[in-house]
Amino acid sequence: MTLLLLLTSLLASGAAAKTVPAELGKEFRLKKGEVAAIAGTKATLRIVKFINSPCPKGAYCVWSGQAVYTELTVDGKVYDLKSKDWPYEVLVKDSDYTTWALLLVDEPEAACHRPKAGHLGECLRGLARRRSDPALCRKIDEARTRGFCLEDLAEELKRDDLCEGVENPTQHCLYVKAKKTGDLSACTRIVTRAASVRCFKELSTEGGGGPKSCSSLPADLVKECRESALGPDK
Repeated sequence: MTLLLLLTSLLASGAAAKTVPAELGKEFRLKKGEVAAIAGTKATLRIVKFINSPCPKGAYCVWSGQAVYTELTVDGKVYDLKSKDWPYEVLVKDSDYTTWALLLVDEPEAACHRPKAGHLGECLRGLARRRSDPALCRKIDEARTRGFCLEDLAEELKRDDLCEGVENPTQHCLYVKAKKTGDLSACTRIVTRAASVRCFKELSTEGGGGPKSCSSLPADLVKECRESALGPDK
């Protein structure tokens, strides 16, 4: 479907009251009901909905309660919140979270390098997970974040070979290393609970995996090992 046909279809259905011109890498203002046509691409963007339930003053909230949900269409294919392979990144630069938003659409890696887009390494890490692309992890300069990124994908993609690029593993790759060496004590250094429990289960005789007993660990770690391997109060 061409961009012209797509816009015509949206207008005919009453879904778009106005077409807003936009360019990659440049901010533009969009209201719900409008469609942004990205120049030089086959992409259009619309706002699906706003969320405006800010955290009450003095309360503790896990997120701000404000959001702008968008939908990107490229050459007839629709990308929404469930999509992992967005061809462009959509950044919300400002909004009243009720009627309008100031948006920016850009190439994914370019968006990560933009000011105020978030920490570059974390941005690339998030992009690597969405794209399931280890090559993006390797573009992260900071070793710690690069390692986290590779550990994320090693576990998600079931590719233990990615652990070879992790200098100081702390999560899945530490479990992989411990499993290779049979080092039960390494399980205590794993920071993610699921990987730690799995490690204790597979490497302790209590859990049935062997080759070492939880009692071989320092006294303050024996209980943690046994509860991870067998469950609480075993």
